[in-house]
Amino acid sequence: MDIEKTVWNILTDPLKGIGYNLIRVKMIGSKKLQIMAERFSDKSLDINDCVKISKFISVLLEKESSVNFDFALEVSSPGINRPLIEIDDYKNHLGSYVDIKLKKIIDNKRKISGKIVNLLDENAIELKLNKKTFLIPFNIIEECKIDPNYL
Repeated sequence: MDIEKTVWNILTDPLKGIGYNLIRVKMIGSKKLQIMAERFSDKSLDINDCVKISKFISVLLEKESSVNFDFALEVSSPGINRPLIEIDDYKNHLGSYVDIKLKKIIDNKRKISGKIVNLLDENAIELKLNKKTFLIPFNIIEECKIDPNYL
């Protein structure tokens, strides 16, 4: 199991227990662990939350034998161009405009932007761009972020 999945599994439930939703766990290079989270209550995060989460996570990870590496911990909010990672993220953002990077080319495009109009059997999204509709399987989405130009 990779370090991101390991940390995700360690942190998800404890963060829920203190009122936060884990958005993303990402290793940046070999020395920085980025944790993205938001409050359940209002989907935001301020500097006090970041400090609280950082201290909480540090204690959890120091006790965890499966996480044995040196890293700098960065805790942040998802921001206005929030990444969509889990299926529930897509469900919660139906009707939102997104920018997507693809792992492979669809319709001569590696990047595509549009409005999420449907979630199909938790295997794909239906994206509408102008009058054209694209069916995009989750397994070819490299990265998907909310497009802040349409907020």
